Amino acid sequence: MGTKVHKKTPQETLRLINNIPFFESFNKSERQEFAELSNQLIEYSDKTAIVEEGQTDMAVFILLKGEAIVTRNDLPKVIINTLTAGALFGEVSFLTQTPRTTNIFAKSDAKVLKLDQRVFEKVNPATREKLKDKFIEVLVSRMSEMNTALVRLKVEMEAISHAAMDYQDEFDKILKSGKTMKDVFSGINETIAGLIR
Repeated sequence: MGTKVHKKTPQETLRLINNIPFFESFNKSERQEFAELSNQLIEYSDKTAIVEEGQTDMAVFILLKGEAIVTRNDLPKVIINTLTAGALFGEVSFLTQTPRTTNIFAKSDAKVLKLDQRVFEKVNPATREKLKDKFIEVLVSRMSEMNTALVRLKVEMEAISHAAMDYQDEFDKILKSGKTMKDVFSGINETIAGLIR
């Protein structure tokens, strides 16, 4: 199937939008504005690229139905993240006018609302400002999550570094003692067991 513009009525699009937490802060008339953009509702089949790294098209996407995965060209077999209904993506490239830094592939049949510059020009200014505020809220939340993850990673790396240093001291002691290789490996196993406890 690939990609196709999904011809839903505004009422059908509104039903999808009403189930997405991203739109909770928008009132009924603002949600209706988005529903009227039903020609911006795009359906992607499983494994179809929604966004490709390096693309310069400037649009933001909101996943209304299905799932999508995030990858990078330099790590093609690594799934960086799995996006579910309600996820916003593409906002960084849209706001900074820079090429895409990741790939987004539909993990299942997915429906997305594509918001490009033309859409922003069509919606009323108050809705546009609310949308920008929502983008900022999402970005700040992501930055906070990344900071927390970095702190956790730093703590884990320091623990590994200290364990490696402790292990090195034990290994040096074993080698200086003149023990056989069998004794050395036995000592290493004891040291590892001690670290795991």
